[in-house]
Amino acid sequence: MPLAFARLAFGVAVTWSMRGRRTGATQEKRVLTIANHLGSVGGTETAQLAIFRALAERGWAVHLLYVSRGDFWPEWEALAATTTQIRASIPTRSSPAGSSLATIAGAIAGVRESPSVVYVHNAGDLPIGLAIGAVARARVVTHLHLPPPFRQPSWLNALLRRSSAVIVPSPDTANRWVTAAGLDPSNVSVIPTGVDTDRFTPLEESRRHGVRDGIGVAGSDPMVLFVGRLEPNKGAHFLIDAVHRLSIRVRVVLCGTAESDDYLKQLQEAAAPGDLVTFLGQRSDVPDLMAAADLLVVPSDCFETQGLVVSEAMACGIPVVASDIGGLAATMRGFPEQLVPAGDPTRLAVAIASYVSWRHDDPDLGNRARAWAVEHMSLRRTIGAVDEAITAALPP
Repeated sequence: MPLAFARLAFGVAVTWSMRGRRTGATQEKRVLTIANHLGSVGGTETAQLAIFRALAERGWAVHLLYVSRGDFWPEWEALAATTTQIRASIPTRSSPAGSSLATIAGAIAGVRESPSVVYVHNAGDLPIGLAIGAVARARVVTHLHLPPPFRQPSWLNALLRRSSAVIVPSPDTANRWVTAAGLDPSNVSVIPTGVDTDRFTPLEESRRHGVRDGIGVAGSDPMVLFVGRLEPNKGAHFLIDAVHRLSIRVRVVLCGTAESDDYLKQLQEAAAPGDLVTFLGQRSDVPDLMAAADLLVVPSDCFETQGLVVSEAMACGIPVVASDIGGLAATMRGFPEQLVPAGDPTRLAVAIASYVSWRHDDPDLGNRARAWAVEHMSLRRTIGAVDEAITAALPP
């Protein structure tokens, strides 16, 4: 069965299966979302959880459809009014018939929750989200945490244009999606993804040194931290290259998982000798790791929408050096001198050397970073704007 036919069958089957259903009076502040995996895969999953945790605290009844559980499951279970596991959220090429039937079942489960707003955080969730919205008579708000792919499917562009509102985290991302999908700029809101500045906070010296001791970093060694997926476009190899160019000893700590064994092996070989780079894998204590570091480096070579780790590190009182690409410049607009050209390990090395010793050279830099994050990048500001956007989407 061709994928296009599967999508058509999906839409027709959902409408037919719910034919004649009347949802009755819509209960306000019932928001439904969809997640493929409830785990700390990347910034999108982290931001989605943080936003819905805060919306629940503001009185929204959160209804969740999900495909698989991960380390975020306990928090989702605690905050959501209902959680429903589904087998698929979108038809796939590998199994168009089976995945379409599974997605239909998921859509029916979503309609049964009678949401007043469907709020999706992944463009791939739009087919099921719009189907639920059409039958439940709920508007759909789409939050795009990632930039558009280089080959954006025309059918997905058409679905995006059917969203009642689109939220993106930076002006750069807004421009890219408007161009790629033909969105109406007036329908696109720029809302930076904020961070919990009570969770991401500086550590006192004794705790800071305790965290460093726990990962084998001596108190006297400057510690440079990378947090994110270990994949080529995130640029960890540029960071390792840059550190090898330094005349001072710097310890690099890489926190994140690698999807490719080949790339991980490439990084491990580049890291030799082994006392310069520590591979931590996935960790649950990222706020403490950030606060224990001397510098966070974001060496991306891709169009980052915002770079959530930038705000998180600054909230911990840690300066950031980042690539001047995508939405990173907007996130670091208070510290433009700490941006470097993407993919340039030489310039990256110069920036690391300039800022890794800030505790001695410019002791107030950490306080300025923290103050910037609190004023401009707090989760409180984000939630206020998101709450306003999805409230505006409620049916009259």
